[in-house]
Amino acid sequence: MHSEKRTIMVIVGAVLLMAAVIGWLLSSKPTTGTVKEARETDPHQVTGSTIEETKNGRKVWSLTVDSMLYDRKAQVNHMKGIKGTFYDEKGNSFTVTADEGDVIVKSKDVVLTKNPKGTTSTNGTVTADKITWQNEKQIVIAEGNARLTKDDVVATAEKASFNVPMEHATLEKSANVQKGEF
Repeated sequence: MHSEKRTIMVIVGAVLLMAAVIGWLLSSKPTTGTVKEARETDPHQVTGSTIEETKNGRKVWSLTVDSMLYDRKAQVNHMKGIKGTFYDEKGNSFTVTADEGDVIVKSKDVVLTKNPKGTTSTNGTVTADKITWQNEKQIVIAEGNARLTKDDVVATAEKASFNVPMEHATLEKSANVQKGEF
């Protein structure tokens, strides 16, 4: 009888421990990857992770990162080694790379801040000091030395806003557009 109680206590303890681990995993923000050990006040770090945003069953964007720190207090995912794609409703895509960037958790905006570059599925390219995906409007904003190229057109400005296939762009501050040979 004594050994049966001990066995029951061991099983109950194991179930409680497993429930605590599952609860902790579900409460952390990163979706995939390996979580490095952190103190309760530290942000959670994840390596080799993929995060994505879907809307009405359609993928809006997907990012693969080498590492990501989730700052619970600021509600921001700080990322390094970023490769990702943003999609519009027509199936066009904008593929990006950057050394560093952030995902703002509340708005799901993506801000690429170190060496950001992008290419559209419609033969366009973008470089700038900062490239931002505004999730709600589903537009791209290139700021600081923005350079957009598509076919035989090159546009430069301090700030450029455009849709994913780069069919419509708005240039602000020191805008210049050239068409033809350069």
